[in-house]
Amino acid sequence: MAGRTSSSRSGQTEAYHRVATRFLDPETVWGLPSALGQATILVRPDRIFNRPTSVIVCGSNRPLLNWVAYALASITDPGFIWTDVRLQGEVLADADPLSRNLIPPDRMNVVHPKELALHRGGAKAVAESVIRADEPTDTVRRLADFLRLPLHTQRLLSAGPSQGQPMVLVLSNGHRLVAFYPTDAVGPTVRAIVESGATLIMTFADAPPEGRLVFETVLHLEGNDTRGWRQASLTAEKGPADGPLRSGSAYRLGEFDPVTDILASGLG
Repeated sequence: MAGRTSSSRSGQTEAYHRVATRFLDPETVWGLPSALGQATILVRPDRIFNRPTSVIVCGSNRPLLNWVAYALASITDPGFIWTDVRLQGEVLADADPLSRNLIPPDRMNVVHPKELALHRGGAKAVAESVIRADEPTDTVRRLADFLRLPLHTQRLLSAGPSQGQPMVLVLSNGHRLVAFYPTDAVGPTVRAIVESGATLIMTFADAPPEGRLVFETVLHLEGNDTRGWRQASLTAEKGPADGPLRSGSAYRLGEFDPVTDILASGLG
């Protein structure tokens, strides 16, 4: 943004370098290219998502979408951080997991849609000004992508994860951000989050968006309410080459073992 100060830009750059330094630590075990280099992967076979990745869950029932996102996040990283895009004065449904105080306050964020708008101005120029001239162009691109992220997202990424484990960021009501993210901006945004070492799980309570295929896993949830959750279906339009959510897989939620216990404990 044109009105940002140099100290603010410096803070953004420092946040990025905290992310980059953590992923380049030789004690850290990773598998995706980190912000400024390469590393190796720590595979967790007990998780559906065992490395930084991106997931979008599309459907029409917001409480049910949130329960599925809650279950996926819980089995991937019990310390997940949730951000809910909420309208002023909005009241949550009783069946919504976000209305039950299941997530500790220090891991639960409520933001207005405008707070997650991209920072478009000057990111590439700032990136070029703080990186050595002999650095690869991809390094400049990664830093510029990071600096375009909303400040809220930058802060979350710079604060975690720890001890070589990818962090999980859940974003609910992603459909409320469409006005701020043209289709060509979705890919770089998702990529910047994943390259920073996080798994992004986003819910989208509207018709599936045009840019959804930039996510590594695209899920469609069909179910009208939480009372009939066991019969609701979860279909992977796109997914990893192996694992339970590979492309074309489909389940009833009541038969999808990775999440059934969590959903049953919350919904009966």
